[in-house]
Amino acid sequence: MTVKLQDVIDGITFANAEAQFFYHIKTGKVLILMDNIYGIGRDKALMKDIDRHPDDYLSLPNEYEVDEFAMMADFVDTLDDSAEASALFRILEEDSNAAVRLFKQSVIAFDLEQEWNEFRDGCYAEIARQWCSENEIEYEE
Repeated sequence: MTVKLQDVIDGITFANAEAQFFYHIKTGKVLILMDNIYGIGRDKALMKDIDRHPDDYLSLPNEYEVDEFAMMADFVDTLDDSAEASALFRILEEDSNAAVRLFKQSVIAFDLEQEWNEFRDGCYAEIARQWCSENEIEYEE
């Protein structure tokens, strides 16, 4: 089966504590399993099928397996030696949840939001390609 790379990228990008993404080997589709939030119940049929046929599904990398903090540090390394780069580097040295929020706010304030988004999107695309390769899944760009 061939999967659309963008579906894998989206699954990795949007995975969080409430949303888990799986690749269904037989159909080549990326599926979402959500917690019971916003009044939307879990897809019990999907849960049951994953439990009954675990070999038919592969879990996509989740928020704990993707190091967005490292992406931020790599982004700062791409910036010219500037006041903005120095400020962003100091923020990342804090190594806290507040640092992530402050980094994103500072990127906007320094008018680097487009560059950051493109860099981050490229990182997620590379993670998706690597995941597909490791799992021997063909993908289309």
